[in-house]
Amino acid sequence: MRTRQSDSQTPVEAGSTRARTAAVAGVGAAVGAAVEYLFDPDRGRSRRAKVRDRASHATHELSYGLGRLSRDLNNRTRGVAAGTRFRVTGRFADDRILYERVRAQIGRYLAHPHAVEVKVEDRVARLHGDVLTGEDRRAVRAVRRIPGVKRVEVKWRVHRDPSEVPRFQGLARARQPVPELLQQHWAPSVRFLAGTGAAAMWIFSRRLPRVISWPLRGAGFVLGARAATNLPLRRLTGINAGRRAVDVTRAVSVAAPPERIWPLVSDYSIFARIMPDVREVRRATDGRLSHWEIRGPAGRPIRFDAVETSRQEGSHIAWKSIEGQLIAHTGEVRLAPEEGGKTRVQVQLTYNPVAGATGHAVARLLGADPGTKLREDLLRLKSYIEEQRQPAMGG
Repeated sequence: MRTRQSDSQTPVEAGSTRARTAAVAGVGAAVGAAVEYLFDPDRGRSRRAKVRDRASHATHELSYGLGRLSRDLNNRTRGVAAGTRFRVTGRFADDRILYERVRAQIGRYLAHPHAVEVKVEDRVARLHGDVLTGEDRRAVRAVRRIPGVKRVEVKWRVHRDPSEVPRFQGLARARQPVPELLQQHWAPSVRFLAGTGAAAMWIFSRRLPRVISWPLRGAGFVLGARAATNLPLRRLTGINAGRRAVDVTRAVSVAAPPERIWPLVSDYSIFARIMPDVREVRRATDGRLSHWEIRGPAGRPIRFDAVETSRQEGSHIAWKSIEGQLIAHTGEVRLAPEEGGKTRVQVQLTYNPVAGATGHAVARLLGADPGTKLREDLLRLKSYIEEQRQPAMGG
């Protein structure tokens, strides 16, 4: 007796069909919205031009980045080959060449290399002079690793207090090499290898237990974000970054001389009129301290105090927030004369938002990009000065 097959779908098949239908509908809606946005009768032409400009800029940036990566990988490959040859053939160098190698090496590990005398005889390096505590051992280890040096004889004097030695006076800094992964800015090849490693960690973590896979994925995410942004972790997270987590610089050319613009920007009187987010600015009687009230997220007011750090009448003014403020930041305004009686007004802001550069990226996704707002504010300043009227305050 034949069993009659049912024509109805199983719950799993029905759910899969609904998911495919929803996906197709979502793609269709997105395509329709894109077409309507780009081919709008009134603003479609300008929007298509912006899309073309952005695509051209992205292509240029990609080509430039790939070129940098190719050159960096090529140079590093040649450097590794040269280093290998140096380790093999460098052992046969004479005392004169070894002397130069020793001088160059101690210059990387000592804050005052000029306070040390070097002699090389029969491939034996003799070190005389004065060094600081903590630098002596690292320098000796580095000299011993030089190919061709058979032995190191140390006869220098170690000091704890630099004020004890006249040759230690003056500015100096240790030149100890910093490992690649601990540097603030990574080279293109390091970013490429780190990003590849982050992707590999995500792929291989799928086959591991959750106890291991989740920490591995977290490490891969952090490494990938570090490689993609090329920012130190403290600037990405805002932890221990001080006032510097995000740098924003914008400039505009105004058809007016600097002496006409300076009175407006130097006493902050223009900011509350051209910046919609600035509610009030009050200057103290001493002229250096100012109290600001701005509109924060969800329209809530944020108040902070700032103090001037430098001022050059007619051309430059800089300030920073007082310690303990919610959003630590610094800023400066520069005026530079241009041809035809114009002035270049440049504003640079360095601030540490919540979650550091990550919070800045989230703010950009939500339409609260400080760079865009600063550019709009500068355009309002340009309009205000050139037309001698208060521009309309947009959102």
